[in-house]
Amino acid sequence: MSGSSHHCNVLHGRLTRTTSYRYTLVEKHLVEFGQIAMQRQDFKKTEDMFNRVLGKGDVAVVCMFETKETGTRFVIANVHIHWDPQFRDVKLVQTALMVDEIDKIVNRFAKYPPRPPIAGEKPAPVYSDGYKIPLIIGGDFNSTPDSGVYEYLSTGSIPPNHPDFMSHTYGRYTSEGTKHRLGLKSAYSLVPNPPTTNHTPGFQGVIDYIWFSTQNLTVNAVFGEVDKQYIEKVIGFPNAHFPSE
Repeated sequence: MSGSSHHCNVLHGRLTRTTSYRYTLVEKHLVEFGQIAMQRQDFKKTEDMFNRVLGKGDVAVVCMFETKETGTRFVIANVHIHWDPQFRDVKLVQTALMVDEIDKIVNRFAKYPPRPPIAGEKPAPVYSDGYKIPLIIGGDFNSTPDSGVYEYLSTGSIPPNHPDFMSHTYGRYTSEGTKHRLGLKSAYSLVPNPPTTNHTPGFQGVIDYIWFSTQNLTVNAVFGEVDKQYIEKVIGFPNAHFPSE
């Protein structure tokens, strides 16, 4: 991916820097979906939240970075969404909760004062809002491209009556729907035949993604399909030789 000073290659779900910049980890946030759901006023009286969302144990980690040389900022998040296809509603709720938290984090990050000027260097950039900060979200979403999770991340909105809510009740998500302004696109959406990211005896398809903010990042390269003969010989994929994200 590339922006004004951001250059990355996407290698089968792995990001490799093509510059020699060094970075400072400004903050790291653990997003525990059950805990976040319990804090929401509109979820507190939702029986489906107690019976279906709580206790799943899935999390996201959101890291805020700053480039030491220039003070340029970027945010990288990694997530694992619930695996069970019988819980499409939980997948969608977890994804919406993650996006809500990232939205808060990036906009708070934009308000941090810029790095003090260094003699002879250009002043560090100032961000008018969080959507100007490059964002990458990678992870195992356990969701195919025809899912509500994919629709929400790629289009920026989901209606309150979406089939993936499975007629359950989740506060304003199912009374009003939800939107986001992160401007995301999947790196794999730019190739005609996305490579398989998960291969088991019962499933073969794409469920792992790298999403990037299109306002300030672009894709330079996407790693192609892993050799099919290799995949057919291993018990499971991804594995230790080919990690998913």
